[in-house]
Amino acid sequence: MRNLKNSLCLILVLLTAACANVKKVQVIQDALAVKVLPDAAALAEKARLDSLLMVKGIVTNIANTKIGFSSMNAKLKIDYETSKNKDSYIANLSIQKDSCMYITIRGAMGVIGLKAFINKDSIVLIFPLSKKTERHPLSYLQEVIKIPLSYQTIEDLVVGNPIFMDSIDIISYKVMNERLQVSLMGKLFKNLMILSEDNSKLVELKLDDVDIAKHRTCDINYSEHTLVKNIQFPLNRTISINAQTKLDIGMEFKEFNFDEPLKYTFTIPKTGKRK
Repeated sequence: MRNLKNSLCLILVLLTAACANVKKVQVIQDALAVKVLPDAAALAEKARLDSLLMVKGIVTNIANTKIGFSSMNAKLKIDYETSKNKDSYIANLSIQKDSCMYITIRGAMGVIGLKAFINKDSIVLIFPLSKKTERHPLSYLQEVIKIPLSYQTIEDLVVGNPIFMDSIDIISYKVMNERLQVSLMGKLFKNLMILSEDNSKLVELKLDDVDIAKHRTCDINYSEHTLVKNIQFPLNRTISINAQTKLDIGMEFKEFNFDEPLKYTFTIPKTGKRK
């Protein structure tokens, strides 16, 4: 009888141990199975990294896709407004890429009020009515417009290429009204890019000075794009600059061509003091 009891006890102990081992194995297997399948956080992180990579690709494409040309001629309407006055002009423009540009501005009745010659380090202003000529370093434009413009920046601005896109350091991005909005941190400005619905072109660029103390912002809108050399050329631009003063500029291209002989050149007077 005692032997039977001992045998039953032994069997119960073995069964209990076996059941315990089966449970442990099942727990480990369950744990391994959970580790094999990504959890919600991992899936979300993967989706975020995938979308960030996609946005970087789109922004890089916009920043690097520029209209290549050797020369440009254009006729455009310019609207100009400050806190003190506003006016409209017709401008004729000729650009020799990476070299110089000629600008002739006509006011009412087609009278030429100003001619400007700009190169990489200086600007010459000719006033035919008063027969005056002024010569300034290129930094003169920075003082007037309150934006650190280099010759290349001016050229890109006129041609419609993105400006101050010196960094693809993405701060944030979102889609609003079916348009991708991307915030970038550049050397001089924090840039907010707003793209078209198909992400093929820039429709708005908002610049905020990295140095908050300067209180300097610039908002550029691009519209009425037309295809030039397989690149979108915006016929209309509006530029709103806020610094110590407010300046609004509208540009509406009436005629333009690329890679043809310069059409609107003029002679630069030799006299005139540099200021």
